[in-house]
Amino acid sequence: MTGRAGFARLLADPPGAAVLAVCAGILGLRRAEAWSNPQFWAEDGHFYERAYVIGWRALALPYNGYLHTVPRLVAALAVRLDPALAPAFFVGCATLLTLYVASRALSVRCPLPRFAGCCALAVALVPNTGEVLLNIVNIQWVLAGALVLLLLSGDPEGPGQWAHDAISAAAIGLTGPFCIILAPLFAWRAWHRRTRASAILCATVVLCAVIQGRLVATLPSGVDGSPGDPVLAGLMLPAVARSVGCSLLLGSLTPAGLSQAAGTILGAATLLGAAGLASMGGALRRERAVLGIVFAAALAGSLYRTRHSLPQYFQPHSMSRYVYVPQLAAIWLLLSSAARGGRAGRVAAALAVLGFLANVPRYREPAYEDMHWGRYAPLIRAGEAVTVPINPPGWTMPLPARGK
Repeated sequence: MTGRAGFARLLADPPGAAVLAVCAGILGLRRAEAWSNPQFWAEDGHFYERAYVIGWRALALPYNGYLHTVPRLVAALAVRLDPALAPAFFVGCATLLTLYVASRALSVRCPLPRFAGCCALAVALVPNTGEVLLNIVNIQWVLAGALVLLLLSGDPEGPGQWAHDAISAAAIGLTGPFCIILAPLFAWRAWHRRTRASAILCATVVLCAVIQGRLVATLPSGVDGSPGDPVLAGLMLPAVARSVGCSLLLGSLTPAGLSQAAGTILGAATLLGAAGLASMGGALRRERAVLGIVFAAALAGSLYRTRHSLPQYFQPHSMSRYVYVPQLAAIWLLLSSAARGGRAGRVAAALAVLGFLANVPRYREPAYEDMHWGRYAPLIRAGEAVTVPINPPGWTMPLPARGK
């Protein structure tokens, strides 16, 4: 009986190192070629090229309407290595940063349930991630999860925790627009707790939101699709159904040809289901309410940004980065609802398990094409002008000649 109880406790709250090792294994299974043959993806080339040409000054450059501090830091360090190692350094940093986000779900300050580390593993198990995992250009979407966990976590107790919270909030806040969405929640958190730590953290996030918000308001928006394209509002709920509700719960079982009417019904059901989970009473009531608001705000922001390209949500492996945060918030909602216990908790736990099983066939992401980085690394090392092909096919990274 003692052994069984000990195993149950171990399963409920396993060692963090073991959970992170499993998380790394999941990442490797999903994108094995990212480790065996590292490649740049899309704007990875832009970050590397800018760091290559102007060095640390690139940190101050916005891209696509806002700052990308973490990717630019990675690029600034990568150009100081042998060029042959640059793609591997990018992938390695993306791996470590993803594991960092998972580790925040295991922190003693994080109120989310352990459930055999499932809240941490969810960071790597979000379905339909497409281009999100293991590249630096899209690490902003994964890091947004760490900002959400910081929002949920308890106040720091020692110098190390204080330093972590300040550095993490500033770095993630200046990487992507998520601080703008979350700033009101950090303000509510500070008002509710009325502690020095929560006030300082709120001020940090709000300052980042002001900086990023000003850039978003004054620079080209980077809206996905052409502003001249029509806004097909009737596709919004079907897009929610396919990319969130069906993606999470039906996975590979999702019918290929959902009608717009069925998609509208399922999209509305997805929103109502998330609202129901967020409004449940009992254990973790406040955390679920916050996750529900994060889910709604992130989803609304993504739909607004992609309002001119809604049909792309119905294409395989398309628009996945825009729904990574809503999907992750929804998984955390399900798991925290399962912790509530009772019939509703058992239903939430069953849905989480069924969603995982339904997605097993599609967790493996398509491999990137081999662009033979090794052929170009000696030219970069020699300081020659070179145009390097990178993924996705058709993208290139032009590097000018540089004297030694």
